[in-house]
Amino acid sequence: MRIGRIISLILLAGLTLTACASQSGPADQSGLSVSATGSVYLVPDVVEIDLGVQTQSSVVGSAVANNNRLAGAVMAAVTGQGVAIGDIQTTYFSVSPQQKFDDSGSPTGEVTYWVDNTIHIKLRQPDKLGDVLQSAIAAGANSVQGVNYSVSDPGQAQADARQKAIDAAQARAHLLASAAGATLGEPININAYVGLPGPRTSGAALAEQGPIGSVPISPGSLEVQAQVTITYALK
Repeated sequence: MRIGRIISLILLAGLTLTACASQSGPADQSGLSVSATGSVYLVPDVVEIDLGVQTQSSVVGSAVANNNRLAGAVMAAVTGQGVAIGDIQTTYFSVSPQQKFDDSGSPTGEVTYWVDNTIHIKLRQPDKLGDVLQSAIAAGANSVQGVNYSVSDPGQAQADARQKAIDAAQARAHLLASAAGATLGEPININAYVGLPGPRTSGAALAEQGPIGSVPISPGSLEVQAQVTITYALK
């Protein structure tokens, strides 16, 4: 009987502690949260493109040899425009046999071999892109894909965009706090994100044609955007 009473008291104490723990909550985290963005615009100083050379023949050796000749001519053309060897990279090469079919859909037994060679170019003088494209196409490139602009060192622009976002958030917080009859305190939490989106265009395969004129190119500008969310204490 006495043992049972002791066990009951122990269980009751455990329930009391559990109830006390469940009643305790997180510390007061009240404050004013505001979000803002800041942007800086830059002129790109790097452009990257993919130049393709596609050839075909019923003889695989001829298709490959012709592709090698044209790809070599394209590389020589872009280096002649001032592109460094270290900024030229072969990123794709394939040889694909394709069956020929008659009008009824039956294979004829004839095979055409397609050879595809893609050369990635990094140009550190974007204003010369038109001349580079003109030379490459004249030399044998029949596909241009992914014209991508960027900046080589976005660090300062990212810092400036972040500061603009912080200044805008602080101004907004002061305005809201004043409207609510409160005084803005110190920031108690800051979340920031800085990105570097850029324009992107792409070109389809180019058909065989006569002499190529100068290719008009407009690099536009790049927007560096920062986003911040700041929580301030209120007094």
